[in-house]
Amino acid sequence: MESVYNFNMTELLAFGLVLLRMTGFVVAAPIIGTVNVQVSAKVLLALCMTFIIFPQVGWQQLTADIESSAIITLAVKEMFIGFSFGFLARMFFQVVTMAGQIMSVSLGLSAAQLFNPSMGETSTALDQFYVILASLFFLSINGHHLLIDGIFETFQIVPITKISISLNGLQEFGVVTQKIMAIALKMSAPILVAILFMNVAIAVIGRAVPQINILITSLPINAMAGFFVMFVCLPLLIWQMTDLLNVTTAELFKLIKSY
Repeated sequence: MESVYNFNMTELLAFGLVLLRMTGFVVAAPIIGTVNVQVSAKVLLALCMTFIIFPQVGWQQLTADIESSAIITLAVKEMFIGFSFGFLARMFFQVVTMAGQIMSVSLGLSAAQLFNPSMGETSTALDQFYVILASLFFLSINGHHLLIDGIFETFQIVPITKISISLNGLQEFGVVTQKIMAIALKMSAPILVAILFMNVAIAVIGRAVPQINILITSLPINAMAGFFVMFVCLPLLIWQMTDLLNVTTAELFKLIKSY
């Protein structure tokens, strides 16, 4: 046990670099990186993960007489890689939130706002329902284990001894954003299509029976039709979440490899 704590300067530098990558990951990761998790808990988690992963990380090529400019470059690179990994992992929940927002607007529920402590902002009840559903799905497939395995694999793809960093990874963020928008629209497509057909049907009824107040009648009808379609399509939503998780995982490692 004494050898674990007797760090020389090179080992201390390597430990600090690993800790920076873990800190960036914990700050941006889903669930544990939210604002309702205390900072002390995040720091403790980053330290525990660093102590576990550090013996498996290849840092032997580091030297104690490394230049200060190189140390700064390594520190920025480690923090950026960890933050990028955690941020893209959080995109899984951002897509679900975006889909919930699109559905809320379609169902006329966007005016009913609730405070979401996990995001630190207001959101609709439908947003929170989908986020809770995504969280249960994420934990049911051991998504937190996949994240820990993934952050460990980043040390094999981009070792801490690699000083240079490529900016090609920034292009991947644009690709990820494009795919996120497409998947969010796919998730909300059943309700959007149902509301479209309901509006067309109500418009035809309004032309045939002018005495009906379309503006008042359409709101509850659209809400009931939207909720019915939403619960019927829940199995499809789980399948889309699985596809979303696969896309997010592929883009994560594509981004890390671009560095």
